[in-house]
Amino acid sequence: MIVKDSEKASHISRGLVLLMATVCGFTVANVYLNQTLLVSMSTSFHVSAASIGIIATLAQIGYALGNLLIVPLGDIFERKKMILFLLFAICIVLALNALSINKTWMMVTSLVLGIVTVVPQIIVPLAANIASDHSRGKVLGNVAIGLVCGILGARLVSGFIDVHFGWRMVYWTSAVATLFMILLVYIYFPKSKGGNATSYKHLLMSLGPLFIKERALQKACVNQGMMFASFSAFWTTLVFLLHTHPYSYGSGMVGVIGLVGIAGAFATPIIGRLIDTKGEKFASLLCMSVSLLAFIGLIREGYWLPGLILGALLITIGTQANQVACQFTIFQLGEEKRSRLNGLYMVSTFLGGSLGSYVGLLAWIKWQWHGVCVIAILMIAISFCSLISINIPKKTIGNFTNKKGINM
Repeated sequence: MIVKDSEKASHISRGLVLLMATVCGFTVANVYLNQTLLVSMSTSFHVSAASIGIIATLAQIGYALGNLLIVPLGDIFERKKMILFLLFAICIVLALNALSINKTWMMVTSLVLGIVTVVPQIIVPLAANIASDHSRGKVLGNVAIGLVCGILGARLVSGFIDVHFGWRMVYWTSAVATLFMILLVYIYFPKSKGGNATSYKHLLMSLGPLFIKERALQKACVNQGMMFASFSAFWTTLVFLLHTHPYSYGSGMVGVIGLVGIAGAFATPIIGRLIDTKGEKFASLLCMSVSLLAFIGLIREGYWLPGLILGALLITIGTQANQVACQFTIFQLGEEKRSRLNGLYMVSTFLGGSLGSYVGLLAWIKWQWHGVCVIAILMIAISFCSLISINIPKKTIGNFTNKKGINM
């Protein structure tokens, strides 16, 4: 079955949406596997727990690079073949992660793993193109369930495997699961064709003018970038909080809290429906408010386990549902450029995530948990401001797109 990007399909089966969500979840998990394993890795490589945190940052930087350099290719290449190629690459890099002998090796392989693990951001525009206009928010919300489950489930599964079999087995397990995903994608995924016939160089050169032209894209990038920064600051430093007084838990507890956070995944379809009825701006403001209130509460309740669990749930709901709202916004700008729009958007999101991981670690080292919460609150405040005032002036972009045959 071939689905052309220029066609508006009136129906997308539940089975296909479920499969898309599943593949998204299994692949995006690879970016987050290391966050629960940092303490174990530091012991294995004989380095400090604080210094090993760079691995989590590099994985997210790699993901941002992959969104910039690989995801836009979905506008010119057949997406199913791209997905299969990347899944094979993921298997190889996961094996190299498992075979790491020192911190430097792990840093390099984590960066590369992030680059090739952009499969979800190729699937999401495909789902948006197949869905009808009146159900696009709902479909994106359902696919996002897989993303949230992958992000948080990675912590649960990796924590459990780490405790019982060691951190290297986490990567071997993920490699085997990816092989199974390859089979499912090959059998069931539809084919599609991009709408632009241009070179890779010209495709990349169109990204800057596209970002400058679309004010809605600028807002979405800052909005979710800062929201995801606060999210990453929380989850990256959580493992250190749980190893200190009054908790003194192992990495397995991070996974348990992650499991509770998975409940937040089921808020994304609700937000999707809310977007279809109330609009994406209303939904985004609601999501930001939920995350803000969660971090304010965690300043005091972070050292109380029930309060910490509730905070994790609300942060997950706010951040992941806001991603759906922002993606809905940018996908209205034109289906022929959705891969590039999504690529630019996710670059900003995961640069924000890497910033949040790095700044969160610095805040933890200097001010402990209270510092992490304050930094996260400031990041969410920037998200609020982005909906009101952000505007990069439009510059003359001439006839670039007409000359190069790139639709903007």
